[in-house]
Amino acid sequence: MRKETGIILEGGLFAGLIGYFTIVLFFAVVNLVGGHSPFQTAALLGSALFFGLKDPGQLVVTPAAVLTFNMVHALVMLVVGLVTSWLVTKSEKYPLGYYALLVALIFVGFHLFGAAYFFASPLMGSAAWLPIAVASICAAITMGAYLLWFHPALRQQLRRVPMGEVPHTP
Repeated sequence: MRKETGIILEGGLFAGLIGYFTIVLFFAVVNLVGGHSPFQTAALLGSALFFGLKDPGQLVVTPAAVLTFNMVHALVMLVVGLVTSWLVTKSEKYPLGYYALLVALIFVGFHLFGAAYFFASPLMGSAAWLPIAVASICAAITMGAYLLWFHPALRQQLRRVPMGEVPHTP
């Protein structure tokens, strides 16, 4: 395996897991504060996605619902982590890639938020956008912080290029 491939895979795996656990912990805290099981949101979404739940009032928190949703959630976050890691690694080599990275992350983030909101709003109500948005932002921050830590060359490049200037490819 090439060194660059290993860096992409390692960074993507950890970034995806960090994003996944950030969202899991966020919703566990929100559920506990609301007086529910910490697994309430995962059970709700898992029951709707895999077991046909239509009425949130009929929810029963089961291991099957929690685990099936979390498997899908973990896979999605691993894919996001791998794509992000690939973009970050490429932007280290090709500084003009910063702009592609920014556009791709905004595009992917917006669409993931939209998909989550579209799926969750019938079950969680019209106010579902706020916790989904906050959880998404928290995940993006923790994943981004990890990838910046994991790529010290990128940190150095970002310090050297003033905001608004176009970096030159060596």
